[in-house]
Amino acid sequence: MSSKNYQRQLKNLIINPKFQLRYTLWVTGTGLTLITVNAIVIYHYISENYLTLVDLSPMTDEAKAQLYSELHHFIYILGGISIAFIILVAFFGLIFSHRTAGPLFHMKRVFEEIRKGNKNQRIRLRPKDEFRDVADSFNKMMDTLQK
Repeated sequence: MSSKNYQRQLKNLIINPKFQLRYTLWVTGTGLTLITVNAIVIYHYISENYLTLVDLSPMTDEAKAQLYSELHHFIYILGGISIAFIILVAFFGLIFSHRTAGPLFHMKRVFEEIRKGNKNQRIRLRPKDEFRDVADSFNKMMDTLQK
């Protein structure tokens, strides 16, 4: 796929930036909040257990340092997975919002054409778009009005 086609497809993905970005930010913010709360709780309990079990045990300082190193490694991996998850949630948020914003954008264009006098306009949506039932009802209404 050429970079020009990719840019055009990405541009088409964001049809109503205000709605889509607000939707994506709410979904992403919720996920980020949940991840942050979980990370704080997990880190609190793990570090509390480490303080109790590792610091008070009769291990060598090298063994204690190794255990703390593994704890930090675990936290970094968990953080990386969380960031990847948030990026994935944001991407799917854009895709799902597109399936709502796209049909609304198309409906507004059809309404404008009808307002200008083109009574033959109909709403045609893709199979996975939202509001297919609304489009079908509108099209039936227009067919009835034209009879």
